[in-house]
Amino acid sequence: MARYWFGNQPSDFVVAPGDHVELTSTLTGMEAVLAPGVTLWCWDHTTGDRITDLLDEHGNPIAEVTSDSYGRLPRFRGPDGVERMLIGQPPEGDEEKPKHTILTTSYPDIVEGLRTRIAALEADSGGEYTSSAHPLIWTQSDVETRISPHVVANLDGREQTVTHVRAAATVDAGGQVEVTVYTVDLATGTHTARQVLQLTDVAPSATVVPTWTVPDGQGLTVGVDLVAGTATDLTVQVMTK
Repeated sequence: MARYWFGNQPSDFVVAPGDHVELTSTLTGMEAVLAPGVTLWCWDHTTGDRITDLLDEHGNPIAEVTSDSYGRLPRFRGPDGVERMLIGQPPEGDEEKPKHTILTTSYPDIVEGLRTRIAALEADSGGEYTSSAHPLIWTQSDVETRISPHVVANLDGREQTVTHVRAAATVDAGGQVEVTVYTVDLATGTHTARQVLQLTDVAPSATVVPTWTVPDGQGLTVGVDLVAGTATDLTVQVMTK
């Protein structure tokens, strides 16, 4: 996982109380002083355990953070995947100092990464996973010439892209099997051959990466032609997205 950035934001300054200031005749306040050279520790936001697995802006390991000459909290990285921590001054003896939540400044990158992943998932699945999506499998125990009556319909509401077709069988010596993948018009029953794979005893499996699609509302099925000899245990797998 990524180490996210913290610090060096407009609000990331160490502020200490300064001189008393008379604001009104009845109200006295204190000046805010930007404190340089202050040592700060980090703790786990949930457990409160101290975190020492930090990196400075140059990638060097550090166990604590020190404010710069202007009191600014410099840029640093937390442990892998940590998006928020507690930060504050180390305790003095039994006296605990206040701790404050600090959030990563890498949120724009995190959000952009999520958007990219969501867009990819939506593109792969058409927005929803359906029963016709990856993988589609046809089998024959004893290979014979026929076209499968089992048509798997594209119900995604969009065209599906066929990404891989694989066929494998146990082919006896001298045997040859031809596997054809068809798109099927569900209204007319018309079969259109889209991919052909050849299996032999020398090459009993084959995988191709097609570039064709299954239109919305059409289906897929498989035809087998036992060209020569005998074969068993045929499996045809079609991957769509």
